[in-house]
Amino acid sequence: MRRFVLLAALSLATTALGANPKASALAKDADRLYKDNKYKEAAETLRQAYEADPTGLYLYNIARAYDQAGELELSQEYYRKYVALPSDEAQPDLVKKANLAMDRIRTLMARGSADKQVRDAEKKRLEEDARKAEARADAEASEARKQRQEFAEKEKARKDAENKQVNVRKLAAYGTGGVAIVGLGLALGFGLGSNGNRDAFRKADTLALKQQYEAATRTTAAVADVSLLVGVAAAVATVILYPRGDEPEKAVTVVLAPVSGGAVAGFGGSF
Repeated sequence: MRRFVLLAALSLATTALGANPKASALAKDADRLYKDNKYKEAAETLRQAYEADPTGLYLYNIARAYDQAGELELSQEYYRKYVALPSDEAQPDLVKKANLAMDRIRTLMARGSADKQVRDAEKKRLEEDARKAEARADAEASEARKQRQEFAEKEKARKDAENKQVNVRKLAAYGTGGVAIVGLGLALGFGLGSNGNRDAFRKADTLALKQQYEAATRTTAAVADVSLLVGVAAAVATVILYPRGDEPEKAVTVVLAPVSGGAVAGFGGSF
């Protein structure tokens, strides 16, 4: 139907413009382009025909071609130009059709404007949501970095405390090791002395000498026993105290039983 209207209008224009071969040829080209669904090209060709010979029918056909091409603003412009022509240059039926077309175009343009506003609002909302999501992601990343930093600081403090504890235990182990060496050395020395006093006791030929060597033997034996017990206790504590790998912290307390003569030896510590 639309092709028929355009063809009819072009035929009228061709008849009226037989004296202008250029305009007539351009009108025929426009009709061919229109039939090939090349509406915008047809409109541009008709504009050239109108420039060659400004006749009102060209305005209507230009508006129709732009209408078909979807160029609503240009179509509206040329419909207005046609409707604004003097009554002797515009056909009443085409004026009526042009007015109806302009009403339709105004509705489409209003709808398109409303749709554009909706799309723009939706785009704005999506952009705002994206900004908020990005802000949340940045905040979460910042919080994660803060937590990692706090964890690293706590871990460092824990390791420093462990190292300090290890160093304290090493120093304590070195100390108890020294005590063990001294105690065992004294135990050996006084033990030898006690044996010597026993031998001297057996060889003594008087009661006074025997009593003297008996007292000396008891004293050196007691000191040897105490030194031995202290040395053994210190050696055990050294083994326990000296840190080995990732072993847990432990409390160390060593208490020895009473020795001869009523003496008591003991060793204690907490690490």
